[in-house]
Amino acid sequence: MKTLKMALMAGAAVAVSAAVAHADELSDMKAQIEALNARVASMETAPSVPSGYQLLAVSKGEALQVPGMLGSDRDRVTNDRATIISVMPTADAPAGATISWSGYVRAAVIYSGEDQSGELKQYDANGDVQKTKFSYTNDDDWDVKARGQLKVVANTDTAVGEVGVLLKMRADFNGNGTGNVYMKEAWGYWAMTPELTFGGGYSGSLGNIGYGYDGACTCYYTDNADVGFDPGDTTQLRLSYESGPFSMAVALEDSGLNNRYGNDNKYVNGQNMGVAGEIKYSGDAFSGEISGVYRTVNSDDYSFGGAGVNVVSKTPFAYDAGIDSLWQVGAGVGFSLGDIASLSLAAAMGSGPFEEVSSSGDIVSSYPVQNDWWGVSALASANLSDTFHAEAGVGYKNREGDSHDGVNWEDTGPVWKYSGFEYDTWAVLGGIYYDPVDQLTIGLEGEWYTTDASISRKGVDGEATDGQTDKFDYSTNNWTVDLVSVWRF
Repeated sequence: MKTLKMALMAGAAVAVSAAVAHADELSDMKAQIEALNARVASMETAPSVPSGYQLLAVSKGEALQVPGMLGSDRDRVTNDRATIISVMPTADAPAGATISWSGYVRAAVIYSGEDQSGELKQYDANGDVQKTKFSYTNDDDWDVKARGQLKVVANTDTAVGEVGVLLKMRADFNGNGTGNVYMKEAWGYWAMTPELTFGGGYSGSLGNIGYGYDGACTCYYTDNADVGFDPGDTTQLRLSYESGPFSMAVALEDSGLNNRYGNDNKYVNGQNMGVAGEIKYSGDAFSGEISGVYRTVNSDDYSFGGAGVNVVSKTPFAYDAGIDSLWQVGAGVGFSLGDIASLSLAAAMGSGPFEEVSSSGDIVSSYPVQNDWWGVSALASANLSDTFHAEAGVGYKNREGDSHDGVNWEDTGPVWKYSGFEYDTWAVLGGIYYDPVDQLTIGLEGEWYTTDASISRKGVDGEATDGQTDKFDYSTNNWTVDLVSVWRF
């Protein structure tokens, strides 16, 4: 009886063990099925990728930096953050690619004005002096302007080093109508080594001084005064070297004009070439640069059948060009007190045709008059809080023009010998900016500048005016105030 009892208990123990083992197997199988379902679901929701690639990642991160630019691609709106698209290849596929995608829209209400006054002293046919005074005022100019920009930087690692491109597309708007999209910047590069980069395309010149009033200000809709030291953007090939805080570069630039007063790049502009170079140091508390540019001048760029443009009236006249090549040398230094404040100083001198360059780096016009210039400027910036910062700048530039042949003030009549001109510009600007988040800036900006000019001429054609000297003096005051908003992504 005792033996039978022990046998029954042993059988029950075996049955219980079998049941427990079966339950464990079912639990393991259920966990495996759940894991398989989760894997299938993740595969269904994963983005598709090109053949031969195993991962496409989209994220927010630091905007890609283009090596070898040395600040020549400076934009009024900086995007430190960008959308990053990364494609990682399989082991036997070519190298992956990284694309940095960013942009902005800005708009502002702008109030601007101008007043001008002057005196013209000239001799009539009888040799009598005639003095004419004039004044002009336009102090009620209101505008709402806008701009949209898209910036794409893409690079890939290759067997010979990193290769990449920069494309910057932009459209400007002023009132009704559409804005044409244009390519503001196009650049390609090959980072041959971590220090040495070969690049080329269309971008800012190495000869630009990236400090002071024009070079360092935020200035969304200010910085209109002629106190900058920018020779203008152009097509170029560049070789640069960067190691730690030290960098330098040299570029071969095309100096052909492309504006309403010269023949554009579709026609002539032969015999136009230039070089530019820069040496730069970028430290935490101190930075500085020395830059220079030389550009040859083709007289065909100013050919209108023997006519040019009057520096004062901006109207055509007959002339004897005699324009030399353009050159400029300059330097800039910057001092930083960490996140508290900074000071930026710039100075330059040069010679060449009388060019007007916008704050965006575009050569707006170039007149057939040789002139020498020099100037200095400064910009101070302070962080008032984590979200507010303020800027204030001052600048001065002097221009002195060489003598040239032309007709009278009204662009008709006898030939005169212009003995040159002197052109002085003083400017101040300021701005306060609110940045609650990285994606938004609201700013209030203002600028005022004054220009004094003096031009003399002497009759040289044997007419009754021969030997007589006329003089034209004028002064112009300009001002701008704007409330601007910038939205970034």
